[in-house]
Amino acid sequence: MTDQIDLLELDIETAHRGYKEGTFTARDVTAYYLSRIAEWNDTLHAVLQVNPDALFEAEACDRAYRKGVRLPLLGIPVLIKDNVETDGLMKTTAGAMALSDHFARRDADLVRRLRENGAVILGKANLSEWANFLTENMPNGWSAVGGQTKNPYGDNLDVGGSSSGSASAVAANLTLLAVGSETSGSIVHPSVHNSIVGIKPTVGLISRSGIIPISRSQDTAGPMARTLRDTVLALEAMCGSDPSDPATMHTPAGPPYSTCLDERQAVGMRVGYVKVDLSAEEQTLYDQALLLLKESGIVLVEVESPNDESLDQGDILYHEFKLGIEAYLATTSLPYKTLTDLIEWNAAHPEAIPHGQVAFEKADRLSGRLTEAAYLKRRLDDVRSAKTAGLDRLLKNDTLHGLVLPHDFNYDMAAKAGHPTITIPFAIKQSGAPFGLSFTGTSFSERDLIRLAYAFERHVTRPLPKNV
Repeated sequence: MTDQIDLLELDIETAHRGYKEGTFTARDVTAYYLSRIAEWNDTLHAVLQVNPDALFEAEACDRAYRKGVRLPLLGIPVLIKDNVETDGLMKTTAGAMALSDHFARRDADLVRRLRENGAVILGKANLSEWANFLTENMPNGWSAVGGQTKNPYGDNLDVGGSSSGSASAVAANLTLLAVGSETSGSIVHPSVHNSIVGIKPTVGLISRSGIIPISRSQDTAGPMARTLRDTVLALEAMCGSDPSDPATMHTPAGPPYSTCLDERQAVGMRVGYVKVDLSAEEQTLYDQALLLLKESGIVLVEVESPNDESLDQGDILYHEFKLGIEAYLATTSLPYKTLTDLIEWNAAHPEAIPHGQVAFEKADRLSGRLTEAAYLKRRLDDVRSAKTAGLDRLLKNDTLHGLVLPHDFNYDMAAKAGHPTITIPFAIKQSGAPFGLSFTGTSFSERDLIRLAYAFERHVTRPLPKNV
């Protein structure tokens, strides 16, 4: 049936309408994405593994639909970044040869929630190996297991990282939805570089249980899709409290995020914009985007660019990674129990780490107990500089609902603060590279950011990649 129907740029609403009208089935949609993976993945290297049960899961969704079951993501294919655990016949490798035979045999909390909401797990996405925390100067999107992820807008363009495969696959229509993860920029960066919508939520909105960790302070997962509506529906499915992740407990209540997909709710909202050093072309695009926001009834307020020069540039992550990865290894059947074990395996297999393992080695020199005075001071300084004296003070002083920033500007400050960011695609530059906007706010301000982002998105048609 899919031979007669164009499913390119399919969204959830259209998929569910097709299921209702009998135009196509969840199996048809899943088969379509599998055919797209077969056609394009040898070029893009976006998908590490296909779920061998994907068609069975889709057929089960079709049977459920015929019985009257209605779920937000029923029959919707989702690709999962390969640092997120999945049950069944799918490995969880983080792109690393050291984990190339690792079957987690359990679902991360967020994957369990996606399944409960009806999603079809399509497979696992490539990523910057170890979520870009193995070494320094490794290309975005490269992993030993999956090779070099490519940007569908051009082989010469940065694909972004570390959720590279998730972004590339969504942009190239290899999946309808994807899950990414972020410690510092790893959802925001590839989303803007691949002209898709990404939501990096407040730390604690989505459980980290079952995600291979980097930083307990900053890690989060988040949804990635071609439209804000789809991304928000995935967010609603993924979030919720989890006793094994204290950050998720007693988060603020509010209306469903999808109720904020109404441009009228953005009228009169105040958003800050910045003057930054952009190219003439980028400045023109940014100005055009700001004009669209103004035409939507949003009040624009020029603000000073947030200063991130005082933020820690990595030491905090090294401290937290050693503790986190060893705690994670203790829950698995892997032969490694310490970071030292992983380093020794890599050293014995140098072909598996052509870019080295500098980050691993730096982290391994630390205690992993988080007792060092330097760590504690820098962590508290980061909270103050990025959050209380940074973004929060800026938003409060000017009574702002959020900031609208060009491309992925200042993503690291929001990451340090644990604050949310939403990316919306906008245009293609003369170089062929996508250009978009990032909307950032204070913790648990997702509803306000969705209102702002939706008011902007309704003016925009996502520019499609020409190469796929």
